[in-house]
Amino acid sequence: MGEWIILSMEISALVVSILMIIVGMIQNKSSQTGLSALNGGNDELFSNSKERGLDKTLSNWMFSLGIIMFVITMTIGIVTNTVL
Repeated sequence: MGEWIILSMEISALVVSILMIIVGMIQNKSSQTGLSALNGGNDELFSNSKERGLDKTLSNWMFSLGIIMFVITMTIGIVTNTVL
């Protein structure tokens, strides 16, 4: 019974991770990258960069999926007793 629960949690973690990849690929690429932050490039310093519409929806989806992924992985770790 316990192995079945762990297997279902691992499959759900796989599905959530694939959804996170898809949402990340759809998201707008206009945000500042890590490399431009190191170089001091900030083209949107004074522009209105508030997320709206699809960008905000995708950002909320990514945040929610991240929380779900965290909860699933912590649950798997607790159930299998591998949390440090």
